[in-house]
Amino acid sequence: MGEVQQDRQGSGAASRPEGLLMVPIATALIQHNGRILHWSGDAEALLGYTAEQAVGAPAAQLLAGPEHRAEVLELFERILAGNPWSGVFPVRHREGHYVNLEFRTHPVTGPDGLPLVLAVASDVTALRRIQADLAVLDGFFTQAPVGMAVYDDQLRFVRLNEALARINGVSVAGHLGHRLTELLPGINAAEIEQVMRDVLATGQPVLDARSHGRTPGDPGQDHAWSASYFRLEDPPGHVLGVSSTIVDVTGRYQAESRAARAQERLALLVDATASIGTTLDLRRTARELADAMVPRVADLSGVFALERLVTGDDEEDTSVTRVRRLALASTDPSYPTGSLPVDEVYDIDPDSPYARAMSSGRTVVVPSWDLPPLTDDMRAESLKAYWGGRSRSVRITPLLARGSVLGMVVYSRRGERESFAAADITLGDELASRAAVAIDNARLYTREREAAEDRRRALDEVQTATQRLALLNEASSRIGTTLDLHRTAEELVEVVIPRFADFVTVDLLDSVLQGDEVPVVPASGSATMRAVAVGELSEDGRLTGAADPVGGTSQSAKLYAQSLRSGRSILVAEVDREALVRIVASPDRVQPALDSGMHSYLMVPLVARGRVLGGAEFMRLGNPEPFTAADVALAEELAARAAVCIDNARLYRRERDTALTLQRSLLPQKVHNPPGLEIAHRYLPASALSEVGGDWFDVVPLSCGRVALVVGDVTGHGLRAAAMMGQLRTVARTLITLDMDPARVMRRLDEAAAFAGEGAGEGQYATCVCVVLDPVDRACTAACAGHVPPVVSLPDGSVQVLDLPPGAPLGVGGVPFESVEFTLPMGGLLVLCTDGLIERRDRDLDEGLELLRRTVAEESDTSLERTCDAVLATLVTGTREDDIAVIMARTRPIGPDRIATLSLTGDRAMVGHARRFTRRTLTAWGLAGLIDQTELLTSELITNALVHAGAPTQLRLFRNQVLTVEVADVDSRAPRLRRALEDDEGGRGMHLVNELAHRWGSRATRLGKVVWFELELPLSTAS
Repeated sequence: MGEVQQDRQGSGAASRPEGLLMVPIATALIQHNGRILHWSGDAEALLGYTAEQAVGAPAAQLLAGPEHRAEVLELFERILAGNPWSGVFPVRHREGHYVNLEFRTHPVTGPDGLPLVLAVASDVTALRRIQADLAVLDGFFTQAPVGMAVYDDQLRFVRLNEALARINGVSVAGHLGHRLTELLPGINAAEIEQVMRDVLATGQPVLDARSHGRTPGDPGQDHAWSASYFRLEDPPGHVLGVSSTIVDVTGRYQAESRAARAQERLALLVDATASIGTTLDLRRTARELADAMVPRVADLSGVFALERLVTGDDEEDTSVTRVRRLALASTDPSYPTGSLPVDEVYDIDPDSPYARAMSSGRTVVVPSWDLPPLTDDMRAESLKAYWGGRSRSVRITPLLARGSVLGMVVYSRRGERESFAAADITLGDELASRAAVAIDNARLYTREREAAEDRRRALDEVQTATQRLALLNEASSRIGTTLDLHRTAEELVEVVIPRFADFVTVDLLDSVLQGDEVPVVPASGSATMRAVAVGELSEDGRLTGAADPVGGTSQSAKLYAQSLRSGRSILVAEVDREALVRIVASPDRVQPALDSGMHSYLMVPLVARGRVLGGAEFMRLGNPEPFTAADVALAEELAARAAVCIDNARLYRRERDTALTLQRSLLPQKVHNPPGLEIAHRYLPASALSEVGGDWFDVVPLSCGRVALVVGDVTGHGLRAAAMMGQLRTVARTLITLDMDPARVMRRLDEAAAFAGEGAGEGQYATCVCVVLDPVDRACTAACAGHVPPVVSLPDGSVQVLDLPPGAPLGVGGVPFESVEFTLPMGGLLVLCTDGLIERRDRDLDEGLELLRRTVAEESDTSLERTCDAVLATLVTGTREDDIAVIMARTRPIGPDRIATLSLTGDRAMVGHARRFTRRTLTAWGLAGLIDQTELLTSELITNALVHAGAPTQLRLFRNQVLTVEVADVDSRAPRLRRALEDDEGGRGMHLVNELAHRWGSRATRLGKVVWFELELPLSTAS
């Protein structure tokens, strides 16, 4: 209190007696004459008069009413006489009402010796209220059943009641002046004092502050108290101390402790419910149960499950109980867990507590020292050391779920820890029960999952088999669509990427591509291979760049050659650097293969008809699955199909090459342009994807500068078609050289084709068109046998399809053929072709003829060779499914250095004129060496015509590859050789022509016939 007083004086607060702080005390000093000499501030506060208003005023007139003045004056005189007075008297307030004041009056003597009256007064109402408050406060302190105390600002006891003294076991007097930490060391006194300091500092009251411990009042029992603290202040706000009320709440504290422990167990149960069975994994659930038991329930916990439930073997021998430890938890890291490994399986003794617990379905409690260990590795000394040298109860609780025992949980506490309480046992049983359900769920789920996994595996196997079958079916339709060897290899690559492999190469023995009839793999060393197809799933093409380019040759790697020699597949399921050395053909390809991620490799030889043709390599990069034995079987099936197709393509190519060689050998090897005629021709065999057909063309030179143009097409393809084509071409050339009319030629070819078809065992037909063209008079004779009609381009630019009787294909028989004569004007163009040029799958014959006609019209002003090229470029697009033969002939003027004509009609000296004409012409042509022979033979022909055929009409000399001399007459009978007798004067002229001429003959014309002979030109003049 001294510190508080010092603070107040230092602050300059108005000084007022400490005892009168609660009630205003008014003081007044009255002179002997009744006037007021002194008036205090409290007097002003009680009655409303200021000191200026009261000092000097008569007290009786100012403070007493008229009815009390006489009594006041009388009382004043008695006091002046020396008789003090105390009592209650009503005094008038400045505002007119009366205030009952309790007075204490005392006569005093002033400095001048005159008597004075000192009056001290206070409000009776305020006094009565303070008295009542003090009475109530005393009642609280003396009668309250709870402890009450007042502390000063140093936390020393200032006042307390008997209830608190009894609680603390110290008398009231023993408390005063002392602090709580000095009196009660057995409770948390320091904590309580800190709370009171906070209340003094902040002014915030504290309610229900708990304290606990033991006091001298009851030293044998723990108690708990609830205290409330608030700060004490005077009206100006100065801190005086702290007051407290204290209630003994030991019963409620114990109840709350029990509730807290129950809440803790409930929380543990809730946590266990949330943590046990979080997954449907059997072992994980067991670990969760063991972790929930330790350390809140036990110090050691082991979870065991029946072995047949773990393995899922329902047929296991039930005469022996086997359990598997699924989890183990301990609070002591020094516990010998190494001797109790998880997943260890134990046989349970039928007489052991473990067997009793699981057979009865109830918890069995056994002292730890009496419990037989499941393993011989645990020594009794080690167990006793762990239990702390003191046997404790071990609880063996069976794991029951849905009426079945699944296993057991074994748990216990160490020696220094209290024994299991009833709540602990209940909690342990509840945890075991919930864990058993979770374990059973996990068991059922595991069994269902395994069944589902078995079903999934079966479905996967079915799906895989279905996919493989689908791949094989697709391969059967996609591999071998053509008879092209390279395309077949590409089709194999396209089928297997990406469904089977990520990178594929197909290589063939170089001897296969060279056309060897029997390809052979070297008995040792590497084989020469040629890449025919490469495919890769990756877009970067890293492995494709490192592999052999398509068409390139290389020496096979060791493993590759081994597979080719054995004819068996080689699987490298897991590829590493060492394996790659044997797989790749050169060391520089090892690193690119590793960088690409290649991890599985399969080499399958291509074997067809007992011969190894090459090999196919399959590799996996992005596909994480390695090749398996089933993949090997699938790859071998795919490779076998591809190998047969490749071998078919190889054999077909041999046959095609043979047919093409035969066909080309039968076609004209060289075509000469006769005078007055320009000829261009093209022949294109069918593409490599199709067999060679039977198309042919021929340019047959005839006498007198004439030429026969023939185009034909034998139905079918291959060697038979090529052979029949050769026969028909030979027959046609022979017939044409006999100067037969084209219609007669067709009739003879029809018979030849029918005979050839019978010999082949199956009817085979051909179409043909033949045009005989005389470049001198540009006369043409044409006949058709079911063939595409010729196209004629005229000098005016018009192009038309020649209208010919269509006839029937050769070999049908019994159908007449007709010849049509027409004139091809100077500069006119004649086009003959086979249907392979104008007919396609997407274009019919009429459309093709129209396209040919337009193209020829557009190219009429160009050279004949360019016209041929333009026609092929326009009409031939894509793959050629048939052979194509084209002949184009354009008439040109014949100069005087090539032909000379002399009319003989009406000439009586025709023989002499003819001889002179012949001499003159040959001299001009530089053929003087042939003059004599020519004159002689010309004279014989004219003479023969005069004698046997009437009058000759014309003599014509024609120079081409040979010198031709023609004599025309009006008789249609052909000359013939007859043996002349010795005495005959004539009959030897034709014998002379036959002996001296290189070749001679005759042909019929509309007006008669022409007899001709040919002489070979000297080498120096032959063109």
